[in-house]
Amino acid sequence: MNCPETSIVYDELFGEYVCVDTGEVIEERVVDQGPEWRAYSHDEYVDRARVGSRLTNKVHDRGINTIIDTSSYEGRRLQAIHRRLRVGNSKQRKLVRALSLMNDVVGKLALPSTVNEFSGSVIRKLISKGVIKDRNVNAFIAATIILACNYLKTPVNRDEVLRICEVTRQDLWKAMLKITRDSGEYITIKTPDPQIYIEKLRSELGLRPEVSALASKILGIAKMRGLTSGKGPTGLATAALYIASILLDDKRTQKEIAEKSGITEVTVRNRYRDIVDNITIVVEL
Repeated sequence: MNCPETSIVYDELFGEYVCVDTGEVIEERVVDQGPEWRAYSHDEYVDRARVGSRLTNKVHDRGINTIIDTSSYEGRRLQAIHRRLRVGNSKQRKLVRALSLMNDVVGKLALPSTVNEFSGSVIRKLISKGVIKDRNVNAFIAATIILACNYLKTPVNRDEVLRICEVTRQDLWKAMLKITRDSGEYITIKTPDPQIYIEKLRSELGLRPEVSALASKILGIAKMRGLTSGKGPTGLATAALYIASILLDDKRTQKEIAEKSGITEVTVRNRYRDIVDNITIVVEL
């Protein structure tokens, strides 16, 4: 008799899977994969657990390291040897430098740790394939961070990334082209959704929450009508916020909005005209 999956339970006392409908033993002598100890609080769990943190792409050895007691001379000597062996060949040393720079940039931009993980995995693959060279490592760090933010829908100011990494826009696009064309990995350059910039800009400008809600609706209509194609996401988000702030009487000047978003007033005006000239906005008095 076939028991539905929802009716099968695990009997911890006898190590059996049993069907509660029929009493049939589905499987017996099941090995318990859990710990042999019990914990009744978080502190007890931390004290009794004998494993480290999960693997991470933030560091070159994925977080698997050895802790050596350095209170004795032998321990200090082993620690010195361990440090030399931990970073062996030139690829590992290059990976250490690249990940260190990546973590530093992500930290300065206050980006979430998921960006570190995504960027670290891409950097690891690029170095293993020999795509990243010593002369262009900064450009690749900037490119992978921007790609990670786009994929994870995390707002980021590209100019700030370029400034911290000390690279030009031309260097950035060369690195992105290299990643998509020569890395051998299926990593595409995806234009970020303008929606992800709205809430961050609203907060920086001190606008009311309903302004961002209306701006999101305006962007949604603009996207349906094909007005966002080929346009910069920051400029579109800024223009939508500017229009929404006027409609809801919480206005900010084009200069204020442009300065906060890191774009020019000309861009704000151009994106503003693109939207108001193609969308009919009815104001009820």
